[in-house]
Amino acid sequence: MLRPVPSTSYVEPPDSQMILNAVAGRYGHPLFCFFFGSHASGKGDAGSDVDLIAVLSRVDNAYRETFSSDGFLFDVQVHDPETLHYMMRMEQQNGVAILAGEVDEARVLPTGSDAALELKEVAHRIMASGSPLPRNWDVQRRYLSSVLSDLERCTDVDEQQVLAMSLYFRMMELYLRRHGQLLAGPGRHLVRSVRRFDASFCDRAQAALARLFREGSSSMLIDVGRDVLDLIGGPLTTGFRMDYPKEFRLPLL
Repeated sequence: MLRPVPSTSYVEPPDSQMILNAVAGRYGHPLFCFFFGSHASGKGDAGSDVDLIAVLSRVDNAYRETFSSDGFLFDVQVHDPETLHYMMRMEQQNGVAILAGEVDEARVLPTGSDAALELKEVAHRIMASGSPLPRNWDVQRRYLSSVLSDLERCTDVDEQQVLAMSLYFRMMELYLRRHGQLLAGPGRHLVRSVRRFDASFCDRAQAALARLFREGSSSMLIDVGRDVLDLIGGPLTTGFRMDYPKEFRLPLL
């Protein structure tokens, strides 16, 4: 049975043995678990999940699930060492470090696993090396050019706000990646990542977005978007081509 709607009051974090017992009852005995998030740092409340990466000796495929145990909601990513290593590297290639950040900050339960230490070292190296730059920025340039053009000409308030949010998220991601920074996650984590790296740019983007929603003026946000676009080569309207894979084909009959 799931817990009732939680309050935000502080609760004692689950102890290590309770976590291991809950995981063992669900998956058998794991090689180890990475325990991260608010409960791991002692800042959890009654609404906080128990965030885990359960590393088994072998899985057919990695997956993620939630379940309830001992009054806590567990949010568990299930991997073996190879699937976890692969997914950390794939995220890095896309300018993201969600898993690597979780592994890097996590406590290991139980302690003493050589494989866990090796994976933590990989995660630490990923976090230190940052995001690889793409071979070219044409796709990103074309997207920003198109959204900026649409926003400049938009007269419908609802459409303007949707375009503004699309521009905001993409330009914040691109600002980080252009500077070799890894994205710690979507949504609120995007804002945190940008603010950590460049607080003045973050404040400028936030003020521009707030002005659009408050006053309906898009000029500040368009100026920020143009500056980001200039960082990756400037506008791209003509001369753009993107090939789709040859296997993208389905007979009609």
